[in-house]
Amino acid sequence: MKVLLIRFSSLGDVILVSSVLPALKEKRIKVDLLTFKPFGELFKGHPFLNKVIEVERKDLKTLKGIKALSEELQEYDSAFDLHDTLRTKILRRYLNFPVFTYKKKSFLRRLMVIFKPFKAKGLFVPELYAEVFRNIGVEIKKPRPYLKVDEVALKKLKSLLGESKNLIAVAPGARWESKTYPLGKFKEIVKNLRKLGFAPVIVGGKEERSKGEILKREGAVNFCGELSLKESLALISICRGVVSNDSAVVHMARAVKTPVVSIFGPTHPSFGFAPYPDEGKALTLNLPCSPCSLHGKTKCKNRKCFEIPPERVVEELLTVIK
Repeated sequence: MKVLLIRFSSLGDVILVSSVLPALKEKRIKVDLLTFKPFGELFKGHPFLNKVIEVERKDLKTLKGIKALSEELQEYDSAFDLHDTLRTKILRRYLNFPVFTYKKKSFLRRLMVIFKPFKAKGLFVPELYAEVFRNIGVEIKKPRPYLKVDEVALKKLKSLLGESKNLIAVAPGARWESKTYPLGKFKEIVKNLRKLGFAPVIVGGKEERSKGEILKREGAVNFCGELSLKESLALISICRGVVSNDSAVVHMARAVKTPVVSIFGPTHPSFGFAPYPDEGKALTLNLPCSPCSLHGKTKCKNRKCFEIPPERVVEELLTVIK
């Protein structure tokens, strides 16, 4: 059997697709992944994948582009839409084989935003992905994201950092600025880590470069904007732990089994993007006004949800890296 998994974005969601791959491989199902560039970079050479199909976002902005893509995708027994957006709905109509769609629970998350006290218990995105594969008789138990670290990237990072055993990755960025823990508190985290004998390394994209430079003054090494996705994954894999906002870095850490502390503000762990207890810790103040946003884009001015003391973040990190 040959199947196609469809998840175009965002990076963290695409990484979580990897949680279903081991079970499919065990059933000897040949799997291809369809996603946006550059996210497919993380899946190149994945032992449980047959092929990664990367497309440019701009090429799927028209019906013509989506139809053209569908004409290249006619060799599968079935497909699994793990995105369920307007774009994938249109694509599904052009495919000539069965397409199964996962239940993304968007309505449930919206209820959480509207009715603040209501929080869904035990909602995890990997399990939502796993459910849809029952349609082909595959039962996936304990799905966990898994990515293979690129050996060339790993060698590069080890040559840059030596054989340090006390690296801690700190990720101060997120897709929306309103989703980020205050930079001043990240500074305190870096200071405290240094006092405890750890070597903080700052990870992120070009957008976080200025934040990384500020944290560099506290003794951290700034890699923001300097590494590819593969290299960032390799760096995270050699760290003892990770401190991050609710962002893709959390799922990168999970995928290489590096313990992670994820800090939630306007979003909430109940949305399904928190690490499992055996992967790390989700920190939230669980305020009466939380969650206030589905994706973290909010106009909130008081940011009380981020009044989590830096000392507590470090304490939680110490518990998960033991």
